[in-house]
Amino acid sequence: MTTKGLLAKTGGYWLCAALFLSPLAEAEDSSSNILSEDQNENAEELPASTSAGLEDPRLLRRIQLCGPPLAAPPDSVDRAKRNDPQTPWQLEADEISGNYLLGVYTLRGRAGLQRLDQLLHADNVELNEAEGLAIVPNQFTYSEAGLNLWGGAGRFDIHADSLEVDRTEFRLFPYHQGAARKLFSTGAEMSRIEDLRYSTCPPGEETWLLQAGSLDINYETGLGSARHARLEVGGIPWIYTPYLQFPIDDRPRTGLLPPSFGQSESDGGYFTLPIYLRLAPNYDLTIAPTYYSRRGEKIGTEFRYLRPELEGEFTAEYMDSDDVYTEHLREQEVSDPYKPRWAVDWQHSGDLPYDIDYGIELERVSDEDYLRDFSSDLVGSSGSELESRGYAEQSIGNHSWDAEIQHWQNLRPESEDPYRHWPAIWYEHNPGLLPGSFEYRLEAQAIQFELPDEAKEEGDAQRPTGRRYHINPRLSWPVHRQAFFIEPALSIHHSQYDTTNHLPDDHENDSPFAEGRLDRTVPIASLDAGIFLERPFFVGQRPFLQTLEPRIFYLYAPYEEQDQFPIFDTGERPNTVAQLFQENRFSGVDRIADANQITTAVTTRLLDVTEGSEPFRASIGQVHYLQDRQVTLDKDQDLEELPEKLSRSRSDIFADAELRLPGDLNLRAEHRYDPYRDEPVATTFSADWQYHPAPRTLLNLSYRIREEREEITGQDDDEESIFERTQDYIEASGTLPVDVNWSLVGGWQYSRLERTNLEVVGGVEYRSCCWAVRGVSRRYRRGASGELENTIMLEFELTGLTRFGDDTESFIKDIVQDYDEAVF
Repeated sequence: MTTKGLLAKTGGYWLCAALFLSPLAEAEDSSSNILSEDQNENAEELPASTSAGLEDPRLLRRIQLCGPPLAAPPDSVDRAKRNDPQTPWQLEADEISGNYLLGVYTLRGRAGLQRLDQLLHADNVELNEAEGLAIVPNQFTYSEAGLNLWGGAGRFDIHADSLEVDRTEFRLFPYHQGAARKLFSTGAEMSRIEDLRYSTCPPGEETWLLQAGSLDINYETGLGSARHARLEVGGIPWIYTPYLQFPIDDRPRTGLLPPSFGQSESDGGYFTLPIYLRLAPNYDLTIAPTYYSRRGEKIGTEFRYLRPELEGEFTAEYMDSDDVYTEHLREQEVSDPYKPRWAVDWQHSGDLPYDIDYGIELERVSDEDYLRDFSSDLVGSSGSELESRGYAEQSIGNHSWDAEIQHWQNLRPESEDPYRHWPAIWYEHNPGLLPGSFEYRLEAQAIQFELPDEAKEEGDAQRPTGRRYHINPRLSWPVHRQAFFIEPALSIHHSQYDTTNHLPDDHENDSPFAEGRLDRTVPIASLDAGIFLERPFFVGQRPFLQTLEPRIFYLYAPYEEQDQFPIFDTGERPNTVAQLFQENRFSGVDRIADANQITTAVTTRLLDVTEGSEPFRASIGQVHYLQDRQVTLDKDQDLEELPEKLSRSRSDIFADAELRLPGDLNLRAEHRYDPYRDEPVATTFSADWQYHPAPRTLLNLSYRIREEREEITGQDDDEESIFERTQDYIEASGTLPVDVNWSLVGGWQYSRLERTNLEVVGGVEYRSCCWAVRGVSRRYRRGASGELENTIMLEFELTGLTRFGDDTESFIKDIVQDYDEAVF
């Protein structure tokens, strides 16, 4: 005998939760509900819940709130055996009569049928084994893994996998409970429930209750329909509908999504009611109208599509008139302050023949203040520039290429517009090891660098446009052994430029960059070698391993005059120990640095042999120059007056270290020291600590400081340097349980330099068995101007049914590191 159980399904839709008959093969999603402490008075007659499936910490949290589950976990039985027709039934009763040949039996007095976890108890049972029928004319109890069911009478069709029960009550693992006047199931196709009462609250303590005159479930279409449905909260009907259709599975359906609302200082109160439209199995559209009490109305849309050869997502927001922004433009005396505001984000990717992948990424906003005013995930670029690009790429064996067209929207008019790739092509050939254990790699690129028309019209001679071609073959002979490695290498950097300067017609050509065709070839030779030394030792009885890894790197590149070459995408590399071993001290190829130098460094590590972790690592390194450097990024540099640092025989000393202490305390430091001036150049230190003593209790602490030396000009034009702190802030976040029901959450960022709070977040949650409410208040500095903004977010949850309000949980996850792993 098999039966169907009642299962709640949220599906992410407002008022789209429903009870439906379904095989209880899975427990509910962990975001659902909590179980009741109180059990039905007849629960003693049913088998006790096993411990299977109760290891989930989220479920343990709900058990803490509400007591043990209402039924045994669904995974507490071997379902393969249950579905095996050879699994026998056991019959017991005070009196059993019938015809063995016909397979018809009557069980009277404390009758029971059991097949693995399926157990039926009643005073009388009529059993027809041949037809697969079991008729219970009076009260009975039925249980299986995941379901406890009581009824006034019942008819069970084993072969058709259907049932009919009068005056039923049910309990489902872990939290669902309810009652109905009549319950029908016609196998795997249809089910019907009449006079339904459903809740995830403890029986008899229903803070909220969903009632329906009738509920029809169609498993083939994945739809349910309820008539005369109403939602009661606190005994008061809040929502009524004469007819409601909703999904019963994960197949998306057209409907209303949970609304969101909140309050902020700049927006006033706001309310969003998203509408989801299922256009086709592989297309959907979400429309999200939003009303701001101070700004006006905004419409947002999200269109998603999926096909075998392509997929994508297009989102857009539009506001015809923004009252707050209009007033801002009036204050700036803009001639036409009534401007519509909008944002667009299109992410598309697909496949073409011959294994070519391509994509489109488009991000645009109407004005530079849009991202400041609307904190949204609509665009993912930085707050200063938005990137749009189209690309294609292909890999065939050891050959690969990428092509791109790129555009930038500059959101800071006072800064220079970034160069665009219009277009760019990269190629790489990496055959790996060649005969004789040689290793070869070839990289090449061709890029057209462009600027917006406005920048060209301004006639900035310092920013030419044009094409750059670059090719870099590299041949090396790596020898790696357990105790050492050595790798000589030879590479060639060849570049060719075809540029145009942009000057007014009546302007003298005083550009420092040459116009027309330029080319440059720089060979680079290097030798990289290192040794691995190690020694074991013990701390108490715990084994450790210490390594000592000295490394030496020789680099030679002849000087090539490059001052007339434009600078499109090149800058200084970061100052770290690892960067000392690069072949070019610049990050791009517009400048290939001359070099005749030896880099020495040493790294030591402590390895915990038992855990396989690295609790400590430290490195220190320095470059020893055999001749002066002449290539610089300064386009006005006079070679006769090179900066003093370019004529030194030694570089600054670079050091970094990282320490991971027990108790989740991590320390990291970087230091740069000038041996000529005998003074520090820059120091960075960070400390991170996480304390997680118990579930729902979490504390994150971080501290960051940076100090660096800055050259300043005195009153007599004398240059002097000062060592000042440029970054110094504290960050803290965490959660704390007040008691079983109440929890606090908070976040804090404080700048010690400015002596001001950068962000303060405080929130509180009350969670009971079947409902929860969360409130979060946030005060932060918004945008580059640092204006203070206050927001309030609220979210209500009827556990196992729906949520509405702001998505406070996602916001808290961004504020509190590892929140999802610690709080249930």
